[in-house]
Formats: sequence, C-alpha cells, structure tokens
Amino acid sequence: MPAKSKAQHGFMGMVLAYKRGEMKESEIPASIRNKVKQAAATMKESEVEEFTSTKAKKLPKRIGKGQRSKIRKVRSS
Repeated sequence: MPAKSKAQHGFMGMVLAYKRGEMKESEIPASIRNKVKQAAATMKESEVEEFTSTKAKKLPKRIGKGQRSKIRKVRSS
C-alpha cells in the first residue's frame, strides 16, 4: 500500500530505519516513539518498504478526516 501523505511517508521512514537498526530509539521523537516501535514489531520490512517507496513530492502534507475514515475501513476489511 503506498503512503497517502507526507506525514505517513515520514513515519514509515522512521519505522524502516528503526527496524534496520539505522535509527536508535533515543533518536525517535518521544511523542511517537511507542508507535514507531509497535509498527516495527508488527509489520514486515517489505510492507514498510511499500509505504516508503512512494514519491513524497506529490503527496499532500496530511490527509483530511474523511480520508482517514475511508482508509480505516479498507484496512479493517
């Protein structure tokens, strides 16, 4: 699944770096540290790579609330 926003792309970049050992836990901002660790533990490296392979240049900075609910519905099914 490609990234839907620059924020998601950046988050997944941190997850990938943490998973590969290129980023230490102390280098991750405290506000998202637990989420990064959880995502790294539950996702395969290939899944994370799909998100980071998206070209961030054309993505919106963040997605709107309506888009979030659509994404949640797709992910839960």
